[in-house]
Amino acid sequence: MVAVALLPACWGAALAFGKNLPAAFLLRSGSSYMPAAEGWAFIAGACAYAVWHRLAPPEFLYAFVHEFTHMAFALLTGEKVRSFEVGRGSGKVGLSGTNPIITLAPYFFPLPTIVVLILGALLDWAFGYEEIRWAAAFLSGLTLCLHVLMTLRALGASQPDIARGGRIFSWAFIFFFGLVFTGGAALVSAGGWSMAALYGVSIWRESLDAYALLLGLVEHVAWSLGS
Repeated sequence: MVAVALLPACWGAALAFGKNLPAAFLLRSGSSYMPAAEGWAFIAGACAYAVWHRLAPPEFLYAFVHEFTHMAFALLTGEKVRSFEVGRGSGKVGLSGTNPIITLAPYFFPLPTIVVLILGALLDWAFGYEEIRWAAAFLSGLTLCLHVLMTLRALGASQPDIARGGRIFSWAFIFFFGLVFTGGAALVSAGGWSMAALYGVSIWRESLDAYALLLGLVEHVAWSLGS
């Protein structure tokens, strides 16, 4: 039921991402558009990781980030960490308890990219060099592409995390919050932190419109059946 209730929000988030993408990545030059400098750097970073992934997917690195994200969200939600183990392509975190956010966090929250964006913003505030913004955008593209490709690779296999919450709920949850955080990280990487507020408001409005449309449809069907 929660998964079904999330579907309009998923649609609203997808619309919001599509509508904000051009504003983040493209600059108008006369009658044409071209990617902003940070947009080019982001794309270059994503392409660099795509080559890396093709040659040798960083399984240990992804496993470490995956388990570390479980651990970080467990600490944020008040759980205790009892053990932390990482091997090549697999790992395990022993916790005092869990919940859907802890279980699914590594699939929707790109922790390395968020760290890069925060550090980049702090360094840009302290020094103000364009090269800092370009480097942050490049590393954001690289780490976000790592997150997306390795997450899709992990989801292609049997995942206890997904089975624990049920496939329908887990996929809806990951899709929505993946658009919020992973999509938001991409927009901020190219368009700056001002995109975060614009994107958040856009998701809210598009989701409300989706729920309103669904409610209107349900009322229309109910009225038709009643008459």
